[in-house]
Amino acid sequence: MNNLVVGHAMSAISSSDAIEWLTTSDGHRIPLRHWPVENARAVVHIAHGMAEHSGCYADVAALLNAEGLAVMAHDHRCHGLAVSNGALGNTSMLQHWSGVCSDMNVVNAEVRRRYPELPLVLLGHSMGSFVSQHFAQRHPERINLLLLEGSSYQAPWFTRMAGLMCRFEGWRQGDHGRSPLIHALSFGGFNKAFKNARTDFDWLSRDEDFVDRYIADPLCGYQLCNGYWRDFIKGLNAIYQPEAMRGIRTDLPVYLFAGSRDPAGHNGRGVVRLANLYREVVGSRDVTLRLYPGARHDILHETNRDEVLTDLLGWLRRHLP
Repeated sequence: MNNLVVGHAMSAISSSDAIEWLTTSDGHRIPLRHWPVENARAVVHIAHGMAEHSGCYADVAALLNAEGLAVMAHDHRCHGLAVSNGALGNTSMLQHWSGVCSDMNVVNAEVRRRYPELPLVLLGHSMGSFVSQHFAQRHPERINLLLLEGSSYQAPWFTRMAGLMCRFEGWRQGDHGRSPLIHALSFGGFNKAFKNARTDFDWLSRDEDFVDRYIADPLCGYQLCNGYWRDFIKGLNAIYQPEAMRGIRTDLPVYLFAGSRDPAGHNGRGVVRLANLYREVVGSRDVTLRLYPGARHDILHETNRDEVLTDLLGWLRRHLP
């Protein structure tokens, strides 16, 4: 696919693709989307970001299919169709952060069952990039390539302070409360970086059509509860401890790509720091960083997505058999 025209392949965010279900040992049912392709060269497992769902990647899957790559993606707990009672962002006995991480094992096993001979590419966006790093640290032999989109390094001092704030807000409001303070320091704070913002989600992308579809999707853009944030921050702190990072294979190729105006990545500084940590702490022998000037958080749905996908597919071609 030499002439990549991503804009014409964009679909509605809410995908109508058939949903399959995987049942976990604790009784949770994982919604799973599958975009197969004949004679696949590899399979890509997508881990979506916070306050979105796997259907947001139907357009990306179509482009990867055109490159001969099969794609599978699932909805994390507390997100999308994984929430059976409609309480998006709430925690419960079956909806929680530790389940988000453990479900990666279940989905990975299913991907491997269906494609036992193919290289497995793990692509994580934003929150999904942290979940993907957690998985790569604990199961280094079960993936062949790691792609991290819209990721960032978060210093331990920051995650400790953020964790204290989340615990306080949980005590003040309850685990199911939605803290205005947490929102102001996360999604709300991200949007303040852009003057005369048209919507509350301008920080995601310069593509107004994409932002409007995101806002119109009932499975996107909600606030997650205090309890989820508390556990997420705790998990974020854990993955960037040096001993945890050294669990990643030094020969695992890693591709990081982000926008230079992504507030979640500290305007590129966080992802640059993360790439350096892979080289210095993990000892990774193959780390590539692509930082796109002016682009924001959701780099796969940005106005320069043609360039982003061309670079990504070029890297995959060089690394796949």
